[in-house]
Amino acid sequence: MIAECIYSVNKRAKNYRDKVREYIKSPYYSHLQDNIDNAIAKKVEYYGMKEELLKKFSPTVIHKQFVKNTKRVYSYEEDYQKNLVEKEADITRKGNYFDNERCTKIHFFDYQIENNLYFFYYEIGGFSFHKPINEVEAIESGLNIVEIDENFKTYGRKIEDLLSVPFVRKVLNLLNSGDYTIVE
Repeated sequence: MIAECIYSVNKRAKNYRDKVREYIKSPYYSHLQDNIDNAIAKKVEYYGMKEELLKKFSPTVIHKQFVKNTKRVYSYEEDYQKNLVEKEADITRKGNYFDNERCTKIHFFDYQIENNLYFFYYEIGGFSFHKPINEVEAIESGLNIVEIDENFKTYGRKIEDLLSVPFVRKVLNLLNSGDYTIVE
């Protein structure tokens, strides 16, 4: 039951994570910043519940994922020219646009950054979960580090397929009370 609760709040958090990305990419939503703020708050709430539920369990290994991301630098940022020269080999796109608020042309460039992401990996009741951690936590944990595919992605689920949030809160309250026995 605890694994299903973790699964439920984890998938809800991912739904909101994806909603934030959708809002950021689309200029067509009214009250855009309110939508983004509300979705971020719900995402944080559900990931917080997941963290609380995971506290009762130990990860089995560390997953390490190599990722490439794009970073955009704007001409109004400090050290723009310096970064432009330093990142020249990694630049994937240059462009500009007219900023009406600033009444000036803004230049920008995108460049590739590469890094590793680390996750505690849990196996609980037939489900598996990741919890993001930093490199220091990964090393200090003493667990084996296993590389996973850089294209590994996770997705949300329809809320109709998930346990209700009030039920998950009841389970969480029970766990926090200490008045329970975990049966495998």
